Amino acid sequence: MNLHLRLWLTNLLVLVVGLVGAATIGHGYKSKQFPKQVSRLESRYQSKESSEGKAPNPDIQTFSLDAIALFDRINDRGTAFALGATLIGVSGLSLGLTHSILRPLRQIDQAAKRFNSGDMAARVPPSNIPEIHQLGLTLNSVANHLQGLEERRQQLVGDLAHELGTPLTIIQAYVEMLESGVIPISSDIWKELLEETARMSRLLEDLVTLSKIESGGMPLRLQAVSPYPLIRRVVRIFKARKWQNNCTLELDCPAELPQVFADPDRFRRILNNLISNALTYTPEGTVTVQVQVIDDDLWIAVKDTGIGISKADLPHVFERFWRSKDSRHLRHDGSGIGLAITKRLVEVMGGMIEVSSELGEGSTFRFSLPLAGSKSERAKGVG
Repeated sequence: MNLHLRLWLTNLLVLVVGLVGAATIGHGYKSKQFPKQVSRLESRYQSKESSEGKAPNPDIQTFSLDAIALFDRINDRGTAFALGATLIGVSGLSLGLTHSILRPLRQIDQAAKRFNSGDMAARVPPSNIPEIHQLGLTLNSVANHLQGLEERRQQLVGDLAHELGTPLTIIQAYVEMLESGVIPISSDIWKELLEETARMSRLLEDLVTLSKIESGGMPLRLQAVSPYPLIRRVVRIFKARKWQNNCTLELDCPAELPQVFADPDRFRRILNNLISNALTYTPEGTVTVQVQVIDDDLWIAVKDTGIGISKADLPHVFERFWRSKDSRHLRHDGSGIGLAITKRLVEVMGGMIEVSSELGEGSTFRFSLPLAGSKSERAKGVG
């Protein structure tokens, strides 16, 4: 029963109970008292006539006036009694019904106060009133979201302190040794200091980027993009770099591809993150960028033959600052949130990202972007 109907029926019930109660109590009182009082009046007249030595023949007019006056008194008393009893009953009924409506509202207020005071586990209990129950569900959903944000904030602060701790410790140690004259200033020391400060700068820049994406403040220039030239350019740039491993990079992509609806800069960053990640964790082997069209999406897969990821670690791959134990020794310059940024960039552009891997056999990161244009345009293969 919804709140509107419940309130209407409550008012109607109170009114009906009041009217029926007043009528019933008044009628019952008057029907019982009036005959009794009339009998007393007759007995009084008969006693008066008998004391005067007259036959019992009361004056009809006088008796009628006394009977009317008696009726008025009984009617007034009955009405007052009925109204008083009805008022007490209706008040009790109204208080009970009002309490049944206010009780869930008080529970909502108490839950909100507990949550506001820091009790993140506080939730609104279910109610049998649909509107209040829906309000409780909405507030619980908000509470769950805020609790998740608070947990992520605490985790972020802890992870950030951990990630910044290492470069700050190194910088502090070098500065103290340089100040005390324990070691001389050399180009290697300056290089180490610059690398650590650059690492902190990248970390802070990635955190700002991730924060903008999650808050919706990241500007996107969504447009129809020809994917092949962009993918080929990114792969060529990586091939031109010098990597400290025996890994080769290959491209498996048809030259004629339909356009995708995406932000070119964000598209390029996604590819950069995935290819860089694959090359880093493939000390020896092959990284392949494979592109294909499936239904209304363009799917890009970055496959490697590297160290792989265990099944237990797969659910954590896109978490910020997460690294598997087997991969920590391979990379020291990353911020730890590249894959988290990649996942959110794919999602804000309307795509999906997934990962499959076997420990020791390599990994495949695969993401999609929606195709631009109509089905007929996509069938023509706009390159």
